[in-house]
Amino acid sequence: MIRALSPYYIDTNLVYGASVTCESFTLTVQIWDGAKATPDPTNEYKITYQNTTGSTGRHKINISSMIQDYVEFNVPTSFSVVAGTTVKMGNNQAWVYTYIEYDGGTTKYTEATELMSLGYTYGDEGENYTAVTDDFLLPVMDYKINRDGVFIIPFLADEALPYDITISADGGATAYTSTILATTDSSEMVQYLWIDMINNFTSATQYISVTWKGTTIDLDIYEEARYTPMDIMFQNKDGGMQSFTFFKDRKEETTITDSIYESNRGQGSQGFHQFLRYNVQARNSVSASTGFIHERENEIVQQLMYSRRTWIYDPIQQIYRAVIVKDTSKQFKTQLTDRLINYTMKFEYGYNQINNI
Repeated sequence: MIRALSPYYIDTNLVYGASVTCESFTLTVQIWDGAKATPDPTNEYKITYQNTTGSTGRHKINISSMIQDYVEFNVPTSFSVVAGTTVKMGNNQAWVYTYIEYDGGTTKYTEATELMSLGYTYGDEGENYTAVTDDFLLPVMDYKINRDGVFIIPFLADEALPYDITISADGGATAYTSTILATTDSSEMVQYLWIDMINNFTSATQYISVTWKGTTIDLDIYEEARYTPMDIMFQNKDGGMQSFTFFKDRKEETTITDSIYESNRGQGSQGFHQFLRYNVQARNSVSASTGFIHERENEIVQQLMYSRRTWIYDPIQQIYRAVIVKDTSKQFKTQLTDRLINYTMKFEYGYNQINNI
């Protein structure tokens, strides 16, 4: 899977056929939604490279800046209603088809069709990193989840065969099964297991296990007695939507800016304002603590800080509130040196409290 927020290079041999050194080659890039087998030339780029030095090596072209604008990470409107545990589609991806033509010919070389998401790679992972761990679009580990909230797991559908995604409770029998049909439609390639903790599991359930294509993720259920947990949804490293819960203390604040002008409309003794406010802007923010987490969840905190799009999900009102991560640095804790690991993060709402648009 192409992670379009990081460089993705098409590496082209300047020698083709029966040892012919090309004078030029043209790279064609097409981006479209829909079936993988039917490329759409509506969104097409053609880049021609002139081999003026007669090189017999290779030449690389980075296509990430061309393709990333064709996916707008959607506001998760498809998740707007909690309707029990279910599988929902994510449509934050597209197909990318590339091929090479040499010296003005029409023969296509090195054809490739790849799924593209708004994911990214770390600097030490190198170029053209496309790996997806066990077809889950989130780190495969145990997670602590909110008993009174929701948890979502993004995963990749298979292109050739149907598979079941299942949930079992406390190591017992399967409590939920959904058959994910094989697909090559871009809108169906990334899907989300939406787990409704409020309506689908009893208060006695301690953990649930999600299994997809032979890999299991355990979700440890935590019930917070004092505070109201805050469920965060965010665009993660794989370009999928992921959830994470802040279980502890939550504080709200507001920041206001304005301008003042002087008026001569009347006397202060008659109740008139000599000085009046205008262009009043209000931005609210919220700070919350994770509670104690495992060291492995440092990776989730890191991806949350790197995320371009983040929401607070209210499971009672069933609405999303767009927020922006305000933390610009974080010293990651370890069990060896810090023993207990918890973080406090600040989020600013991504809209003006006084609606002006």
